[in-house]
Amino acid sequence: MMKKIDVLIQVLVIILVGGEVICENELVSVVIIFRHGARTIIQPYPTDPYKNESLWPVGFGQLTNEGKMQHFKLGQYFRERYGDFLPKKYTEKQVYVRSTDVDRTLMSAAANLAGLFPPEGAQVWDKDIPWQPIPIHTEPELEDAFLASKKPCAKYDILYNNMINSEEMKKLNFENKDLYEYLNKHSGENIKDFDAMGYLYNNLFIENYMNFTLPEWTKEVFPDKMKPLSDFSFALPCYKRELARFKTGPFFYDLLKYFSKVKHRENVTDDYIKLKIFSGHDTTLANLLESLGIFEYHSPPFRSTLIFELYQNKSSDSDLNHFVKIFYKNTTSEPNKMVLKGCDFDCDFEIFQKLLEPLSMSLYEWDRECKVSLFSTVTENRENLVIATSLLIIVICFIAVLIKFIYIKNKKDRTVYLRLPDDEEQV
Repeated sequence: MMKKIDVLIQVLVIILVGGEVICENELVSVVIIFRHGARTIIQPYPTDPYKNESLWPVGFGQLTNEGKMQHFKLGQYFRERYGDFLPKKYTEKQVYVRSTDVDRTLMSAAANLAGLFPPEGAQVWDKDIPWQPIPIHTEPELEDAFLASKKPCAKYDILYNNMINSEEMKKLNFENKDLYEYLNKHSGENIKDFDAMGYLYNNLFIENYMNFTLPEWTKEVFPDKMKPLSDFSFALPCYKRELARFKTGPFFYDLLKYFSKVKHRENVTDDYIKLKIFSGHDTTLANLLESLGIFEYHSPPFRSTLIFELYQNKSSDSDLNHFVKIFYKNTTSEPNKMVLKGCDFDCDFEIFQKLLEPLSMSLYEWDRECKVSLFSTVTENRENLVIATSLLIIVICFIAVLIKFIYIKNKKDRTVYLRLPDDEEQV
């Protein structure tokens, strides 16, 4: 009997200690970035048998009813996951939402919020409509360097073109030349690189996803031969660290600044933004994952989600005061744990900050570095420098010859029309 009591006491101690440890790690902030839900194709390829928009449930590039439901359920998942952390009622003091300026991402954010914050109490404005409007912030795509990453940047374009025209990429494209030619012949597209092939693969994927019968010619290449190249294309925008700074630097700068502000807040009882939600695209997630060095090449599926959680360890004998956990939820019911190189899964915030600082850049820095001079444009690599130097020498030589020609011509003209001293007397 005594042995049974001892065992029971040990079990209770383990439970109590375990509970104490859990209580010591307090979640203080969450940042969520997700891809929109299921959509139609953005633009059909030239020989596409489904190029007639009337064949689709909604217009090209628009969110389908399935996509709306995907995000409504994802919002419910967030409500369940963060039920003890988030307020039951929506409040602008604790929640901030931003989307790219695209219909499908704005609608996905709205559907997600409907599942996350159904109206409660005084927030019910119509008993027959279990929904409430919640602000979603956005910015025109061509002005957005923060989330859409579509704002023009001359410096990035130079770096990207150099990378695409590198020997490594030329070799990879040459190795897939036969595949490109096959796709060109049957699709009518002009495919000569991974990016163009990725767009075609995406169209075929969505048409197959929506139960359209694909053309016979696709059986030779879809999905097996096209998928690995399409997956790789998602890594290209941030394939090099210098590229990643321009694509994701402003986002990581904001993330670090936000977490630091939460970490150093003076009065922990005050309202503060606990949750930030960003609605984007497959490229948004791929760029962030690749920049962090944790991207396994793939096309981030509909409603896939990247999560950053900031915790505070209140244990007095712990050196780990604040730490970050990263999760990636794709098609699995529960998100996968992601570990940065150089850190543990429970990544100490100071280490997390040091790992991300080389990537991060403010919007002011982004604007300044994106503006490049003509000289820096042509001197980004040795090949451009040689070409520029050669052209400059040619121009200088041409100007020198032109000046010499004009000088000789003028001298000759003066000689022909020079009046002799006694001309007047002879006349």
